[in-house]
Amino acid sequence: MIKEILTSELNILKNFEILLEDERKILLNNEASKLPTIIEEKKNLALELSKLERKRKEICGSKTANDLISEGIIEQELIEEIIKLTETIKEKNELNSLLTKQSLAYIKMYTNLLSNENKIVTYKGTGKVDESLQSIFNTTI
Repeated sequence: MIKEILTSELNILKNFEILLEDERKILLNNEASKLPTIIEEKKNLALELSKLERKRKEICGSKTANDLISEGIIEQELIEEIIKLTETIKEKNELNSLLTKQSLAYIKMYTNLLSNENKIVTYKGTGKVDESLQSIFNTTI
């Protein structure tokens, strides 16, 4: 039973890794309209993984992976594969997070360039402050 649960968790992690790769491609190709689908799929996989993990904890109690390996219940290779895949997923998730932050920073910068929020404060000939709005479209060179 434990081996089946861990094998199911491994399969979910493999699917999660594929989704993260798809998400990276979407982010790099600026296809934001496809992101909600990926996010929903990731959420569903996370829920499945959570349910399996709860089952595993109910069955194993406080036994560690090493305990299960030494008792011959599971193979060390299975645990190593899960650990390796988990690390890969973490790295890919961090990369996607960075790509998302960069995209948001670019959008914010671009929006600021095009908006009327760029005030240039100068003094008029009368000595009074002149706060004129400047954007990329009404700036004189």
